[in-house]
Amino acid sequence: MMQLKAINSKSIRSWLSVLVMFAFAEAMIAQTATTTQDEAIKNEVLAALKDTVKPKAMRYKIDGVSGVIGDYVVLDSDISAQLNELKRRGQLNDLTKCDIMESLLGSKLYAHHAIQDSITVSDAEIENATTQRIEFLKNELNGASDEDLARFYRKDNIQQLRDELNVINRDELLASRMQERLTQDIQITPEEVRQFFSKIPEDQRPLINSEVEIARIVVKSKPSEESVQQTIDKLNEYRDDVLYNGADFAAKATLFSEDIGTERSGGVLSMRRSDPYAKEFKEQAFSLNEGEISKPFETAFGWHILYVEKVRGQVRDVRHILQYPYISRAQEAKARAKLDAMRDKIVQGDTTFADAARAISDEKETAEKGGLFVNPITGENLLDLSKIAPRFISSSIVSSVQFLQEGDVSGIIEEKDPRGTGATSFTIVNLIRKVGDHEANYASDYGKIKDLALRDKQVRRIAEWRDEKIKDTYIKIGEDFKDCELLQEWTK
Repeated sequence: MMQLKAINSKSIRSWLSVLVMFAFAEAMIAQTATTTQDEAIKNEVLAALKDTVKPKAMRYKIDGVSGVIGDYVVLDSDISAQLNELKRRGQLNDLTKCDIMESLLGSKLYAHHAIQDSITVSDAEIENATTQRIEFLKNELNGASDEDLARFYRKDNIQQLRDELNVINRDELLASRMQERLTQDIQITPEEVRQFFSKIPEDQRPLINSEVEIARIVVKSKPSEESVQQTIDKLNEYRDDVLYNGADFAAKATLFSEDIGTERSGGVLSMRRSDPYAKEFKEQAFSLNEGEISKPFETAFGWHILYVEKVRGQVRDVRHILQYPYISRAQEAKARAKLDAMRDKIVQGDTTFADAARAISDEKETAEKGGLFVNPITGENLLDLSKIAPRFISSSIVSSVQFLQEGDVSGIIEEKDPRGTGATSFTIVNLIRKVGDHEANYASDYGKIKDLALRDKQVRRIAEWRDEKIKDTYIKIGEDFKDCELLQEWTK
């Protein structure tokens, strides 16, 4: 992760408001505390806008309204709720009401013009995003139930919370699609990268944190053939019940799917070919016609059956049921013993770590490279372990690597699958190389500098678009924000 030693605060704020769809995305959940009175105020303001021939003549300030942008209204309660939520999470730092207001204006500007440009998002996409966010919130509240979560956000029931989250997620998705459209064709040349780096003063060159190059061998416990067949038989029963007895697939998914992210919404997913789903899953989704149900098939996540609910051009709305075959303790012991025996051979010099990885590792993407782990985001071998997402490298592995010297092989790291599959993985790690903190070097850190230069180009493109749209979009900001330097450009 690169850190700029000296960037003026205005540049940082600009990057936050432009690059991130919602600079305070996690805090947006606080908006679900909006009251019925708030909604009435929003409707009143929007009605006034539609009925007024000259919008700028509208009397201000309507009680409770902080601003209006296009067809969107920003309420005082929206800002207060976000500030309170950020404070609760310990993420407030030095952020102010001005920062929150600028973030809201930016995201609503994108969403407003996404609608104007006929950008759409499906109900299935919105529902899926809402389900994922609800699961995140439950985990954050130590596994809260639907009732606990609704009570925490002052709702009568979980459906009220879902409905309000659907509105928030719809606007988030619209804003994201708008920014994607603006930046999707932007590329950068080596010469532009060179020029970008040369313009950074030497005393402001990016700092690169300590990084490591590692390889790993992963052996996973596997279900018996009998257990797999039992799972296939169950999925076939569900499939036959839908096809021949008229059973509802969504109901089956809610009752029997082990995908906690989609079970409550009936297993629904909305996907494109470019989306990062398992290859086998996408093959089924895009090979079936609308209304068809697949036979049971396997991915790295378990066994599935998939129903194509609707085809919308390049988008497929599908439902699926996921099942995990049972894995016994004996199967776990077998997997651990297999890795333990191979580790002994590596330590004794009877084989190399790379050859061992190719021979037994169940992690195909690293096994083919002799166990070498490549950052899936940057494509680089060197990793900043303090920043890499836990879904790529677990905290247990990070902790183990910190105590290794170059060339060392860790002990066996045992981990349960966080998805609840019942599987256990056993991992050993080889620390190949370690590079300490250092100032960015154009030659050795070219990939990181290129990413930073591309991001800068994207920022400038969106900033140009934003400046242009601010001029022809109706914007009204409340008197409470007249002294905010950040918002001056919004009122020109």
